[in-house]
Amino acid sequence: MTSTPAPTPPCHRLERLQRREQHRPIPESIQKRNGLVLQHLGLAHHAANQQLPRGGGEYDDLCQEARLGLVKSLDHFDPSRGHRVSSYAIPKATGQILHYRRDRLHTLRIPWRIKDLHSRGMRLQEQRLQAGQAPFSDPDLAAALGVTPRRWQQAKSAHQDQRLVSLNAPISRGDRADATDAGERIDQLSCIGSEAQDPQQRWLHEALQALDPDHRRWLKSHWIDGVPLGKLAERERMDRRTLSKILRDTLQDLRCRAELAIKASSPEVLPQPSPAAPPRPSATH
Repeated sequence: MTSTPAPTPPCHRLERLQRREQHRPIPESIQKRNGLVLQHLGLAHHAANQQLPRGGGEYDDLCQEARLGLVKSLDHFDPSRGHRVSSYAIPKATGQILHYRRDRLHTLRIPWRIKDLHSRGMRLQEQRLQAGQAPFSDPDLAAALGVTPRRWQQAKSAHQDQRLVSLNAPISRGDRADATDAGERIDQLSCIGSEAQDPQQRWLHEALQALDPDHRRWLKSHWIDGVPLGKLAERERMDRRTLSKILRDTLQDLRCRAELAIKASSPEVLPQPSPAAPPRPSATH
């Protein structure tokens, strides 16, 4: 009967990592920075634990982003100013997590200017209601924000569409005015082979079929069926970080394919070269 080896104490593990860094062929300044990072890895874990219940994202991804923020903070940390490392590093690690959530977490990426426009509009409406006044209409709110009504409608649509909803969820009155007996969302989709199918939906269906079958199944389980990453990794008998990386790479591959498809469908009109001027006659002509 074999006995399970005792876990390595944190101090011994830190010493082993520090010795490994000392043998790497990197500049001395980087070695010193990496040593500080190893000593303060607990700050990154603290920032990840703080942010985990406050938004989306898996813990491993949040921890990785927090470590990146820790590295960036220690690159610019100046101990001569009298500040503690934690006072400088934790806000940087937290900010890195917030940037990750804003820019790369959601499947549907919405420009931050659109998000900021919607937030400012909601603040104006809230101030208006608190003052006991009637809320702005959409044209008036667009004028107060200094944008066109079409731009404000884009911000409202983007805010509404950024939330993933199951196709089996029933359609409510807030989604459609005539949705009394509309059934489920999946009933409103066109058939895959119909001519009236949305071109984007048809492209997405073809792009998903071109993926590796396992990757397609994992992508559907996690992002459509809502299976947590840890449970999916356990079900597939895979390492959680490996599965997370595969899902990120697959989404990035789909985004790249979509960008290429958009460029191919609407190629830029290149400027035509100006006609060459006729040669000037020489004195002999």
